[in-house]
Amino acid sequence: MRQRSALRVVFIAAFFAVVSLTGCADPSSCSAKRYAEQRWRFIVTGDSRGDNNGVNTAILGELAAEIVKKQVDFVLLSGDLVNGYIDQATMDSQFKTWQDTMQPVYDAGIGVYVVRGNHDLGDPPGITAWNNVFKDKFSMPANGPAGEKNLTYSVRHKNAFIVGVDEYVRLRRVNQEWLDTQFAANTKPHVFIFGHEPAFKTEHKDCLDDYAAERDMFWASIEKAGGRTYFCGHDHFYNHARVDDDGDPNNDIHQYIIGTAGAPLYDWQKDYDGENSGYTVKGIYHSKEYGYCLVKIDGLDVTVTWMERVGAGKYEAREVWSYTASVPSCEGGKASEEGGNILESSAKTADY
Repeated sequence: MRQRSALRVVFIAAFFAVVSLTGCADPSSCSAKRYAEQRWRFIVTGDSRGDNNGVNTAILGELAAEIVKKQVDFVLLSGDLVNGYIDQATMDSQFKTWQDTMQPVYDAGIGVYVVRGNHDLGDPPGITAWNNVFKDKFSMPANGPAGEKNLTYSVRHKNAFIVGVDEYVRLRRVNQEWLDTQFAANTKPHVFIFGHEPAFKTEHKDCLDDYAAERDMFWASIEKAGGRTYFCGHDHFYNHARVDDDGDPNNDIHQYIIGTAGAPLYDWQKDYDGENSGYTVKGIYHSKEYGYCLVKIDGLDVTVTWMERVGAGKYEAREVWSYTASVPSCEGGKASEEGGNILESSAKTADY
């Protein structure tokens, strides 16, 4: 009898310990409750190079106004900010023109996260101009791997984990060891990855499939981490594709090519004819227009909307895809708080 009473005491104590740690009696539902009220949004675009000191200031200026108008928390820009391919002094000037065009976004307190494209390297390649312009309050989070500071980084924002990957320190490859460590430390339900080059070829022959084995490891790590999207540019159009590996569309990662911020637009033969390994790439939507993707988060639900330019300063929704993220485990998040050197975003929180 005493043994049963003792066991009851231990059980009750354990129950209340779980409640005190997680804030709910049912660990399977506490994470859902924690994230249910988190509604926010961000924008993704890229490839803004043009003829005004290396920048298409007309289109990028329109997009800057849109970013402010939408009151997003931050914007991701997937490289080829400028024409580049020139000496570092000229690169510096071009990056400053880009930054000046984006000044309304900075002034609005909206986070601006960028990665390099091939045009942003300079000729000969270097990072002097990049680090001279993207410094101090304009710098990227300083938690990247050795040799990639201010180039590769991660950010925690509300219920999301965002990673920007540089694909030029090791040409058309990412720092997979660092990325795996970051993913292992994350406990946020939403995972968003962005880089410059497509993982699966559309127009440009030079993309991540130049190193297919490394690309496959990168892709598998996104899926394992719970990500459902990879945002990129390089090709100057909008292309949304589903990358299937098992016939189940509900677990596929979607490649979003959004090279639509001002660079000369490309034609495309509508054939995913690169090195696809065992994957099947299935096109969902394509457009040869300028624009951006508006990503809305509502608790565990994500909606990605392609906003297409239909006139000067006017953008309208043309394609929508939605999914629901998995509920993360309810374990206190110690790894996320202390492990992996992950930085918390200080970007503006918009009323939405």
